[in-house]
Amino acid sequence: MTEDILIPILTLEKPADTELNFYLMCDNPAAELSQALEQVCSRPNVHYYKNEVNLGVSATRNRAIDLAKADWILFLDDDIIPVPDILLQYAAAIRANPDEIGFIGQIDLPPASKNFTKAVIASGAMEVFGIAKKRNRFAWGATANIMFSRKAVGPIRFSPAYPKMGGGEDVDFCYHVRERNKATHFMCLPKAAVTHPWWGNESRVWSRPFRYGIGNSILPDQHPAYAYYDFLTAPETLLLCLVIVPILGITGLASWWNLVYFVAGILLIEAIATGIQIIKRAHTFSPAIIGYGIGLRFIYEWGLLKGSLSRLRFHEFGLRFNFEGKTDNLPIYHSNTRRVVKWVLYPVLFFLCFWQ
Repeated sequence: MTEDILIPILTLEKPADTELNFYLMCDNPAAELSQALEQVCSRPNVHYYKNEVNLGVSATRNRAIDLAKADWILFLDDDIIPVPDILLQYAAAIRANPDEIGFIGQIDLPPASKNFTKAVIASGAMEVFGIAKKRNRFAWGATANIMFSRKAVGPIRFSPAYPKMGGGEDVDFCYHVRERNKATHFMCLPKAAVTHPWWGNESRVWSRPFRYGIGNSILPDQHPAYAYYDFLTAPETLLLCLVIVPILGITGLASWWNLVYFVAGILLIEAIATGIQIIKRAHTFSPAIIGYGIGLRFIYEWGLLKGSLSRLRFHEFGLRFNFEGKTDNLPIYHSNTRRVVKWVLYPVLFFLCFWQ
């Protein structure tokens, strides 16, 4: 735990006419407080709790919810830099909108200076961080900066079904809170902002999209009203090919070479579709950014497949989740770059490989 980050959070300006308590939750049993942090944590409104064993993000957040007794609960990550008046912004929003179920704060990322992080931005994986500046309301927000009404939350807690280090549990929690409150969206507060540094100083972190894929694969099962079927992902398609291709080859229904070309074509089409989307979003033809973007997409999709297979949910192949909080006008009915490319190239691939 870095005191340079935590002390400014724990000493944020207190809004007038409010009772304010900080709960510093540590999920690392081996962690030790610095002398400066110990001094801050000795204040009557700062409470420090360290888990005896590593419980994971869901259980740790649940412990914090149960320990705190406030009417409003603000989650802040331990590596963010908030604007000095962030608590004043939230307090003003509460006074003006006391019946809201919660507020989504703005999360700003530093400008990406490396090709990998530029690809992360172009992939769309971090769009929810900046949602407060783009929408007035939204279905969910990242727990790096989001506030909930305890009344709206009620008995709802973060689910242990999701990856221990995080991935999908924040979406699940927000959707359960919404459903408990007539599917009401959260209000966005662009001025209640924090800066979230890049993980690992912009180093290449491939485990994060894989973990997010695993977690997000659970969402359609937990919230079926927001689930819909779409194109199979590349890993899902390749897995089906492992079953179908040998049968077609052995029975002579298709030549082995054509089947090899077909599998290679799948990989090529998926790479082309994702690559064009990255070019369109990033406004660049950089091979490195395009390559990283394709890699990030494939790894995320492998996570989706891993999650479905680990739960033996084979019917979830092609099943996707609507992160917009809508049960109608689903994304499958919309055209985007990746879908258009697939609609064009997959018929061509079938024609070239199997038309006799």
